Amino acid sequence: MDANGTEVRTSSLEIKPRAWLDRLGAVLLGLLAGIGLLSLILPTLIVVVESFDTRRFIAFPPAGFSLARYRAVFASDTIVSSAELSFVCAVVVILLDVLLGVPAAISLVRGEFRGKALCTAFLLSPIMLPGIVIGIAILIFFSLLGGSPSIPLMVLSHVVFTLPFVIRLTMARMERTNVMLDEAAENLGANRWQIFRHVLLPQLWSALLAGGGFSFLNSFDNLTISLFTAPVRQRPLPIELFYMTRFDLDPRVAAIAALEFLFALMLVGLASGQLRKGGLMRDL
Repeated sequence: MDANGTEVRTSSLEIKPRAWLDRLGAVLLGLLAGIGLLSLILPTLIVVVESFDTRRFIAFPPAGFSLARYRAVFASDTIVSSAELSFVCAVVVILLDVLLGVPAAISLVRGEFRGKALCTAFLLSPIMLPGIVIGIAILIFFSLLGGSPSIPLMVLSHVVFTLPFVIRLTMARMERTNVMLDEAAENLGANRWQIFRHVLLPQLWSALLAGGGFSFLNSFDNLTISLFTAPVRQRPLPIELFYMTRFDLDPRVAAIAALEFLFALMLVGLASGQLRKGGLMRDL
C-alpha cells in the first residue's frame, strides 16, 4: 500500500526480466565454472591415461597399455633419490611449520598486544607473494651474508612459503575453541602445558592435519623456490623433472606426474575432510 492506503501491485513485467537475468547469470556462472574445472581436470586425466602408453615417446591417444614407464621410474636411482630428498624436506618443513605456526596462531588469537594486526599481516603475507619472488629474495639475502644454495636454505625458504597455511588454519580453529574449557582446567589445578596438551591441542588436530597436508604438497612439489635455493648436486624431485623436460620430453615424466597427482589427490581429500570435520570451511 502507498501513503494513502491504496494497494500497489508490482507489475509482472518488472519481475520477469529480473528473474530471467538471475537465471541467465546462474547459467553463465555454471558454464564458466564447468569450463574452468574441465580445463584443470582434463589435462591431468590425459597425462594419467598417457602414462600407460607402450611407446618410448609421449603422444596421445596411447597405442597400448603397459607399466613399463612406472617400472622405469622406480628403477632409476636418480629419480628415487630425488623423491626421497623432497619427501624428507617436506616432512621437516611440516614439523617446523607446526612448531612455529601453533604458538604464533595462539598468540594472534588469544593475545592482546600493540601491533597485532600488523604482525598478522606480516606472517600471512607470503601467501600473496609469488614463489619465485620469495626464492630470489632469500637467495640474494643469504648471498649477502656469505651463504650459498643448500638443503637447509631450501627448507628454510619452504617454511617461509608454507608457514602461513598452518597459521591461518590454526587461527580459524582457535577462534572456534571454547575458552571456558581452559578456565575450567586451570581452576582444577592444571598448569599451562597441561591445558595446552589435554584441552587445547585436541581441538586443533583438524587444523594441524589440514595445514600440514597443504604444507607438504607446497613443499614437495615446489619448483619456483627450490630452483633458487637448492644445491646443484642435490636435486629435489621438481627440479629433476625440470631437467628431464628441459631439452627432451622424457616419457617417464608422465608416470611421475600421474603418481604425484594421485598422491596429491589423497592428501587434498584428507585435508578437506579434516576441514569439514573441524567446521573450518566457512571460516576460510
